[in-house]
Amino acid sequence: MRQANRYPSVDHLHRAAKKRLPKFSYDYVDGGTGPEVGKNLNRSAIEAIKMAPRYVVERKPINMKTELFGRTYAKPFGIAPMGLASLQWPNAELHFARAGKAADIPVTLSTACTVDIEQFAAAGGDNAWYQLYPPKDEEVNDDLIKRAQDSGCKALMVTVDVPARGWRPRDMYNGLAVPPRISAATIWNAAMRPHWSLATLASGFPHFKTLGKYAPDKSMRGMANFVSEQLGQPTSIDRLKRIRDKWKGDLIIKGVMHPDDATAAIDLGYNGILVSNHGGRQLDAAPSSIEVLPEIVDVVGDRATVMVDSGFSNGLDVMKALALGADFVFCGRAFMWGLGAMGPSGPGHVADMLASELELQMIQLGVSDIAELDRSWITGGGREWPNN
Repeated sequence: MRQANRYPSVDHLHRAAKKRLPKFSYDYVDGGTGPEVGKNLNRSAIEAIKMAPRYVVERKPINMKTELFGRTYAKPFGIAPMGLASLQWPNAELHFARAGKAADIPVTLSTACTVDIEQFAAAGGDNAWYQLYPPKDEEVNDDLIKRAQDSGCKALMVTVDVPARGWRPRDMYNGLAVPPRISAATIWNAAMRPHWSLATLASGFPHFKTLGKYAPDKSMRGMANFVSEQLGQPTSIDRLKRIRDKWKGDLIIKGVMHPDDATAAIDLGYNGILVSNHGGRQLDAAPSSIEVLPEIVDVVGDRATVMVDSGFSNGLDVMKALALGADFVFCGRAFMWGLGAMGPSGPGHVADMLASELELQMIQLGVSDIAELDRSWITGGGREWPNN
């Protein structure tokens, strides 16, 4: 059976990944914070948006090329940064990097990664970006920035929406830790997923390779403790200014959910705004990213590039975000489920699938170029969207 038929949607990949991954690995990706109201809201808010098709229009070849920060990408979506991605499959971030390069879309490496920045940048080429969780230690912070710059990462994405660790009941119940806490449940879950277990044993259990190198204790436990001490704290205005001074290139602030934050970031010299509620993994009472997107777009205007993530799982989702004013969309769990279900070929399959879905939905809607998408295409749902 062709992959497109066996896994014709992210939902199919999601179900397959659940069957192939140990419970602690699956829950780490699938879970949110608290009772997961925010995570579920991300999907329901996107799905509630309606678009009115126009059929009596002039048809032209479909164009979904997108310009970001002076560079043209083949599609208006990219691969979001995801920490501990190798819990899904060994060397996950390298598979993401290769898929991003092949599809000609941006692909972003998390600070909480399990490969070296240099490895990732070499695999991703001009499509590689780096995401920074500003560490407590400023010297470590500065060296991470330098390594990303020297490796050729084209943009830096600074995450500010993790001022404290999220309360994630699934991970707590599963005893998720790096290195893993060995228990009867852990052994049983791994034994029930032999494909994952054999691949992980052959590669070695994932650890924080990029950030862990700064740890005084180079054991897996020592590196994990160091990462825990360095991350998960508020990012000060002074630190954001310092990052702007250090990074010589396009600089994005990730985790914006309020227009005032967008304005403040632009005033600090950031030229990219990523609207994100962290996939529903931090504040469960936060609105969905799609709900706050239009207001932030209006406040930003043409002063910065506005992007969005959290909950976007198919081409139609991407089209809705673009119509509401986003310049670009990042997807995270969609690519994780591709990796979990299919292994190394999964991220590439997801990129191809999202592009095919987006092309088809543009034809259905009556749009030939993504530049034509605006709020005039949004209708119904009991909500009045402000005009551009």
